[in-house]
Amino acid sequence: MSEHTRRPHYWTYYHLRHSSETPFMIDTIAGLVREHPCPRQEKGNQGRPPVHSKDKLDFICILMVAWHKTSRDMESDLSVINMPWWTGEPVPDHTTIARHLQTIPYGWLTAMLARTARLCMAEADGATGPLGADSSGVETTRYETVVRPLKREKDFVEMAQKEYLKYHIVAILGLQIILESEITPSNVNDVTMLPPMLGEMGRQGLSPGPSVFHADRGYDSNYNCQILFEMGITPNIKQRSGSVNRGKPYRSRAAKIFDEEEYHQRGMIEGVFGGEESKRHQLHCRFILPDNRRRFGKIRAIA
Repeated sequence: MSEHTRRPHYWTYYHLRHSSETPFMIDTIAGLVREHPCPRQEKGNQGRPPVHSKDKLDFICILMVAWHKTSRDMESDLSVINMPWWTGEPVPDHTTIARHLQTIPYGWLTAMLARTARLCMAEADGATGPLGADSSGVETTRYETVVRPLKREKDFVEMAQKEYLKYHIVAILGLQIILESEITPSNVNDVTMLPPMLGEMGRQGLSPGPSVFHADRGYDSNYNCQILFEMGITPNIKQRSGSVNRGKPYRSRAAKIFDEEEYHQRGMIEGVFGGEESKRHQLHCRFILPDNRRRFGKIRAIA
């Protein structure tokens, strides 16, 4: 049997990744939470003082989602990992961690993602690249009842099927820097999600200026082209077959400047989803509550 051929110094880089990635992620996330603490309403001094600080629990929840851990697994890991937050303090139990995740404001996670994107662009020495958007299915632990034809029964029957979500992202292609993300039910179309994500990018000051935006037919609409042109971004969106551009000036303008060769750069965004795959080569989300699903999407993008 022939041996696998590895690139030169493969195992050196393999060891560096597994020995340095975890400490680097811990230090980076801890630094982000300390520099930009979550704004919360201060409570009075009545009652027993809290055992765990809110910033520490924010850090633990972000790390838990980044590592695809359950709250019970996270409780076990915290007892053996040297965390930068406390010395001699008790480890929070899994119930405290799970409940605290539900209190993290979604807006703060959005601002943290924008801060993370700016740090990544600064690490790239201000390098830029074309933008791209896409979505991918996310497997959950919940099942739903669907009606499907069954050849054996020669009829339509009810059967259980795993429920899936959609993970939408806008990223800088080549650098693989996620600028905005969102988790939605599986029946939400991509074309409706681009305007709010671009709007959030503008509010967070992440408008990249003159650039090219690559996307597939799922994002093809006159309104999306209008928003991109107004932001100074050139849409390079593949149009649906048989579509009519009469009365749609922005979509017609985008069709005239569409570049088929440049469009193939859109495939680079699949590298982001490839890096996110964890369980059985699929994106996996164990959170059931809608608010926690949205937090999962933002934290995964931050990680």
